This record gives sequence, C-alpha cells and structure tokens, in this order.
Amino acid sequence: MTQEVINIKGMMCGHCQATVEKAIKAVKGVKNVKVDLGNKNATVEYDSSITDINKIKKAVTDAGYEVVA
Repeated sequence: MTQEVINIKGMMCGHCQATVEKAIKAVKGVKNVKVDLGNKNATVEYDSSITDINKIKKAVTDAGYEVVA
C-alpha cells in the first residue's frame, strides 16, 4: 500500500471537500482517503499495482480543482 499527500487548490467549503473525496474514492485501487479542508490537501492510501498518483491527481482536476506541488 502506498500513501501520498496531494495539495489541492480551490476547496472552499464542506461541499468542495466532499466532492474531492468522492472523486478520489472513485479511482479503482484507492483504499482510503482523508480530505483536509483546513490544510487544503488529501491523504490518499492506494494499491500501486492497480493505480498511480497521476490517475488520482487527474480525478481531482476532473472534479474541478487544481493539484499544486
């Protein structure tokens, strides 16, 4: 299992937080996700044999938010 933190720009409220969480959870191979609205990031645990961080980041951008380095 791999764990990474993704910094996300554009989350303003609980709805944004829920939207990002739902988008990440929809990626096949994601086992756990915790979106932190205050810190503007998401901690993602995933199976690297099924998915990779780029697919997870794409899910965030597809949901309308920006991934920042």
